[in-house]
Amino acid sequence: MQDISKHPIFQALQKIIHDAADVIMDIYQRADLGIEQKLDDSPVTAADLAAHKVILAGLQALTPDIPVLSEEGVVSFEERSGWPMLWIVDPLDGTKEFIKRNGEFSINIALVENGVPILGVVYLPTTSEGYVGVTESWKDLPVGAFKWQGNEFESIKLRDPRDPIIVMTSRSHGPALPADLKATLKLAYEQVRELPKGSSIKGCRIAEGIADLHLRRGPTSEWDTAAQQAIIEAAGGMLVTPTGQPFRYNQRKTLLNGHFFVSGPELAPSVIDWYKKQD
Repeated sequence: MQDISKHPIFQALQKIIHDAADVIMDIYQRADLGIEQKLDDSPVTAADLAAHKVILAGLQALTPDIPVLSEEGVVSFEERSGWPMLWIVDPLDGTKEFIKRNGEFSINIALVENGVPILGVVYLPTTSEGYVGVTESWKDLPVGAFKWQGNEFESIKLRDPRDPIIVMTSRSHGPALPADLKATLKLAYEQVRELPKGSSIKGCRIAEGIADLHLRRGPTSEWDTAAQQAIIEAAGGMLVTPTGQPFRYNQRKTLLNGHFFVSGPELAPSVIDWYKKQD
């Protein structure tokens, strides 16, 4: 199987995401971020829109036969429901963190086939860390999860849970780890530590074996989770609903997700049991 770092498809995606990062970081250095409010009252910046244009042009040139669904592009369900394969893109995941200038934002690109994310790429512009996950070989891309930073390239996988259990919490959305779930985890592990981060960084940290669990209560959109789901699954983990079912994409009129959690298979039963008790 070909080394993914030398695969022309991956190299093309890497260039697209690096080019988008360049325009994001250029705007990040400016005093005026070009902040506006969307119809749902969520913020959008000049960087979101500029990165969208770069990624859209790059993907259309790379795969002209595969349509693109982006957070910053409007596509009706009637149109996209006929797409068996599509790219799902968040040009700037963590816009609130971008506005706060705390560096915790990412670029997310996923390839979805028949609802299943088979390829995901997440890139962190402020640290130059990139993650790619392939769950089903496409164009001879090797299956697996990988991280790159500069010229360094390595395979990644989830770690086995151990003390202290590291729980990734959201920087801007929702409360911290519930006390009763924390107590449940402490029945098996002596220490449970919480580590707040923004955007898809949380899932990527779990995929590379730095953390063990992320619990998300509250809405997200399909472009927030598709890329990291592919990476997490390729690394041996799960991004699933409270009943343990993986998300499927572009299957409904709404693009909103429900609650979900990220973990490995060892912690998942405890989290699913906790969710059952919330009903």
